[in-house]
Amino acid sequence: MLMDKCRLSIIIPVYNVEEYLDRCLGSILDQDFTSYEVILVDDGSTDSSPLICDRYSATDSRFRTLHKPNGGVSSARNAGLELAKGEYIMFLDSDDALLPYALDDMMEVVTGEDMVVAGYAAFMGGVPVRNVRPRATVSYRSADYPKFFQDNIRRNCEMLDAPWSKLFKRKTIGSTRFNEELSYAEDKLFVFTVMAKCSSIKTFSGDVYAYYMRPGSLGSDIRSDRHIQQLYVFLPLYAKVLMSIAERCPNTPKVLSRYRRDMIGRYICRMLNIYMSRRTKMLTRDNIAILYRHMSADRSLGIFSIRAGQIFNLLLYKIGRPGFTVAVYKVTAFVSSVFRRNK
Repeated sequence: MLMDKCRLSIIIPVYNVEEYLDRCLGSILDQDFTSYEVILVDDGSTDSSPLICDRYSATDSRFRTLHKPNGGVSSARNAGLELAKGEYIMFLDSDDALLPYALDDMMEVVTGEDMVVAGYAAFMGGVPVRNVRPRATVSYRSADYPKFFQDNIRRNCEMLDAPWSKLFKRKTIGSTRFNEELSYAEDKLFVFTVMAKCSSIKTFSGDVYAYYMRPGSLGSDIRSDRHIQQLYVFLPLYAKVLMSIAERCPNTPKVLSRYRRDMIGRYICRMLNIYMSRRTKMLTRDNIAILYRHMSADRSLGIFSIRAGQIFNLLLYKIGRPGFTVAVYKVTAFVSSVFRRNK
């Protein structure tokens, strides 16, 4: 395959997925669309995954394998981005798969947009559990850009959180890369950072991706100190990109509510709940003060503006004394630990 005829680069990070890799790569070979390259980034696998990658690369010139020391999924995706030659980039996780005709559908629908957002089917134990997709196939350009967010931010923003089931124009990605300090929410941060740079986005109302949910995946331990540390890295970066999108869409209600619903209601309140219920060395005056500064960016944040279950946390925030909050949380965490021991 000549690289100048390659329209699409499919980047697949691979780490110890020998059980699923043939399913993933076979789903690409089953596509009718053929103008692609597949970049397999073996991230220091210790099972037979490297051999499987090499087998595909040896028998099909469109497949390339890069073997590298383990550095995490962000490191693997970034290594793939450095090698990619296609006009568009697609990310595929090695334990997932493309649905039939996915590449045909995606490459036929794109008409020069910076990004295409399509739907996916989620499976648990091989059983379909839900479909997440745009309501319509629409091209949002220039002045229509705010309407893209208004139409497609739904629930926990699940359609926009992950890099898969999407096309990204390589030139639009530019120097943007996945944050290698993060192993949680790095997907969302990348997607939103690229969206903030887009001048045009298209939605496709069909499903193109099979997302196989597995217990024990990255991000499943959301009460550990490591998870809290990750969020302290993530929060200022995510806040910055949300603010930049809000500046471009100043009259878009769903964009304006995203900071409160996601930054505060989802991530910060989760951290406060952990502090309230579990004893941890992460509970310090400085760490609480950081969260309160993020909360203060939303000047209209009120006691009843998120969820009823957060009223106690919001009352402490409104009091505005991080040291007092720490003292209260130490008491509630101690009581919670005693209650758990006695159950």
